[in-house]
Amino acid sequence: ETLAALYGNRAAALMMTGAYEGASADCHRALQCTEANATTGSLESGPAFRSKILCRMARALLKAGNIWEADKAFDSAIGSAKEALQLVAQSNAGAEETRAAEKILNQSITDATLGLSDVKRYRDALDGATKITADNANNKGMSVAADRRNSVQLLMFINSALMVSPGSMELHERRVNALASLKRWAELGNHCERLAAEIVKTDGIFTDDLAPLNPFPDIKAATSLKPDFFERNPDNAADPVALRILSPKAVCDAVMRLPNGILPLYLRSLRLEERYTEAAKAGASIEMHVNNSKHRGTRGIVPLAWLSNERDKLRRTMSWKERGDTLFRNGDYERAATKYAACLTIDGDVSQYNQNALENDDAGGRLHAVLHCNRAACLMALKRYREAVKECTASLRIHTHYMKAMLRRGRCFARIRQYEEAVAEYERYIRLVDEARKSPNSAGSSNAACTFDRPIDITDAEYLKAKQELADARKSTDAAANNA
Repeated sequence: ETLAALYGNRAAALMMTGAYEGASADCHRALQCTEANATTGSLESGPAFRSKILCRMARALLKAGNIWEADKAFDSAIGSAKEALQLVAQSNAGAEETRAAEKILNQSITDATLGLSDVKRYRDALDGATKITADNANNKGMSVAADRRNSVQLLMFINSALMVSPGSMELHERRVNALASLKRWAELGNHCERLAAEIVKTDGIFTDDLAPLNPFPDIKAATSLKPDFFERNPDNAADPVALRILSPKAVCDAVMRLPNGILPLYLRSLRLEERYTEAAKAGASIEMHVNNSKHRGTRGIVPLAWLSNERDKLRRTMSWKERGDTLFRNGDYERAATKYAACLTIDGDVSQYNQNALENDDAGGRLHAVLHCNRAACLMALKRYREAVKECTASLRIHTHYMKAMLRRGRCFARIRQYEEAVAEYERYIRLVDEARKSPNSAGSSNAACTFDRPIDITDAEYLKAKQELADARKSTDAAANNA
């Protein structure tokens, strides 16, 4: 009885850390230790105990994403509890012991019933995701807008399933792929890093009899990645959780714990969000680990062709963008614009940049938003304002609240005497700043929010200058109307 209770208690502790497979294994051990002829009302080995452990095991299996087994275990918990209630009613146990057993058994039935409803939620979400995936496969020629709507719906279904089974690595991989299809790279990186922070909570847990369940047996304990990094001070407006990023050293700890299927997209997100140091160090850590003869085979087969390709893209991105920045500082705007354009083609299937910025298929992310905005600055310096408007628009398609691109587009509209459009752009810019200053906690909460050039970051000088430019645009609008 004591051993069964110890396994049951350890299972509860493992559940709290997110080690769901370890928890279900301990529940199984606890059940094996219970005695078939134990006292009916025994809280440590009798039917009441068994029903409680079955329910705990089912919940652990559900959290891990083992839905079929969880469904079966919840049914067993309900059946065991109902049979035990009959035995308790017929037993000669004392009144107090009987009441305690009945309370546990009824609670087990309630918990297991709720668990079965969660199983249904998971299956409904997965059915929805499967239907959308099938629709996408059968409608290759759908419009970009329709494809995006489907991708957003797919992400919602996956999110719903993850609420039920946060320990399912398959679901995490599907969410990462869905975010990549939507080109939401900052959110993708944040998801991967939060997942790694959850996984690091299990560091040092899988020892002794739990060692065979260790998913990363050859990984050393994390030194820089802290499990509470994304949990502490959740209401801090100056450091919102959605915008937190790991340090380069913590990223090296993170990539050692992420599933192989997630790694390529995570490294790509680091590059597309201009986290070049993190991307370089992460790639080096993965390669060193995989090439170490002592570790070969422990993570399965990890093909490194993608890593070599990503490293080459990282090298070219850094080199070409830096060259473009240097040319811009030196006043060579034409060549700077060309170099930025070349950088924009690195992630595409074409080597030639379409000078109509809106015709290009961007990879998205901070990098491409900045590159388009930089090209707009070059074209403005060359007085090619209509082309600059298109570059700003391409940038704002990636980050709709990219303040610098918004302001530049407003200025371009004013230069080409599209004053109504200029006024609308300036008004939008000023409204976003006003809203952010009024409610700083919500400034970065939406998917539209730009994570690197936020309305809340606009200085008083920039704000006042934009207001003056708005006033000038309104005067020009009135003057144009009077001369019409």
